[in-house]
Amino acid sequence: MQRLTFKTPSGPLEYTITRRKRVTKRLHMELDEDGGLVVVAPGHWSRAHITGTLGQNVPRVERFLVRARQRHRAPLQYVDGEEHLFLGKYYPLTIRHVASGESLVEIRGDGLHIDSPVLQQEKSKSSLQNWYQCQARVVFRSSLHTIAGHAPWAPGLNIPLTLRRMKRTWGNCSSAGAIKLNTHLIKAPTQVLEAVIAHELCHLKEMNHGPAFYELLEKLNPQWRQARAMLRSQGFTYLLT
Repeated sequence: MQRLTFKTPSGPLEYTITRRKRVTKRLHMELDEDGGLVVVAPGHWSRAHITGTLGQNVPRVERFLVRARQRHRAPLQYVDGEEHLFLGKYYPLTIRHVASGESLVEIRGDGLHIDSPVLQQEKSKSSLQNWYQCQARVVFRSSLHTIAGHAPWAPGLNIPLTLRRMKRTWGNCSSAGAIKLNTHLIKAPTQVLEAVIAHELCHLKEMNHGPAFYELLEKLNPQWRQARAMLRSQGFTYLLT
């Protein structure tokens, strides 16, 4: 099938079209074997109409891709040799039994190591999630402080920051000026994390997504489009648990 594209704020998104007799009224979406977007459209819809419909529903398409790709991937098993992400890099997991003490998680060399007195999948999973939480607390706060220093409206502000594992959003900023970030972002490359933080910092001044907001974002983080495209295409891997 021919690969087509439609425009989104972060760049073109590829898709293919297929037709089925039973689809007569509305557009449906699914994934191909490689995780690419397949649009199942009514037979009487033209390519232009399909492209226009997709372009008018970008948030819906992006939500579908994140959730469908997450389901498309097998859940993590937390076994030796399995690769886990940290700041955009995959590390092979090594789990070692120790006689006593608390579980220890750390990066040693090119590997991610869990030393634990309990060799169970759920224990390894909880130990690694706790480690991610601790790393995120340090890295996110440092990045927020650094990026806020380049935002003329933010230096000197005591910005409340909370972390939470979320499935549907990467971050948000409340009307009270508190920023919440998805802990899973600790698995993303630094430029992606920084783009999300910059996005939320801009909401401290502009709470909507109008032209003034994107003007601020462009100045604070000119690479936001590339980062958003990466989140859209790879974000489902950060959400795997």
